[in-house]
Amino acid sequence: MKFNCTLCLGILTVLCTAQADTLTTAITPPSYTDTGRLADGSPYYFHDDQWAAFVFIRLPSCVPPDFNLLDGDDFVPAFPGGPPRVFLCALTVEGHAILKNPGDFIPVQAVLHGLGAVPVWFVKVSEVQAIIAGTNKLTTAQLLASPSLRKGLATQYSETTLFGMFRPQGAGNGSIEVAANGTLDDGTSFQLEWRDMGKKDGNGQDFVRHVRIAFH
Repeated sequence: MKFNCTLCLGILTVLCTAQADTLTTAITPPSYTDTGRLADGSPYYFHDDQWAAFVFIRLPSCVPPDFNLLDGDDFVPAFPGGPPRVFLCALTVEGHAILKNPGDFIPVQAVLHGLGAVPVWFVKVSEVQAIIAGTNKLTTAQLLASPSLRKGLATQYSETTLFGMFRPQGAGNGSIEVAANGTLDDGTSFQLEWRDMGKKDGNGQDFVRHVRIAFH
């Protein structure tokens, strides 16, 4: 599972609202997609045995064409002394995090919801594997050049992340659950479901419990 504590540092705003014994805060992920690397360095992206799905939580047109999506977060400054360039790209989602204690950088839970038009790109897994094997990187330029590329917009999108250090499984064994429904550019409907979670004493290994990528 891709759970980057550097990400945690970047997503939390300074304004928190108390709710019972927890705090909630808005989040702004310093990334463009949910693509990244696992703890062992292997690529992480949503996929079944045929298709890979890339959900853009920021507008894909704003992603630097040479940025390696496998790096996950992008803290390159937009200009000398400026903010990370990723924060200048419009979000396609909104969400909040639940904190256990005021001032926590790592939330108990993070929840994202689509703003009505979340870009989702689908590419054959075999093509993605070939790209990564040949260059050890994955960029939007490479995805755009893929023969099998199918673009769409998710009118419904939800993503819930639980961080392992607050779960019985322990650090490195959190979970992420994604659900998306929408339409491809050619009018075909699509569904994406992804559930990935660790297990106790799993040593942070990746366990995909459920995945569904379907076109209708």
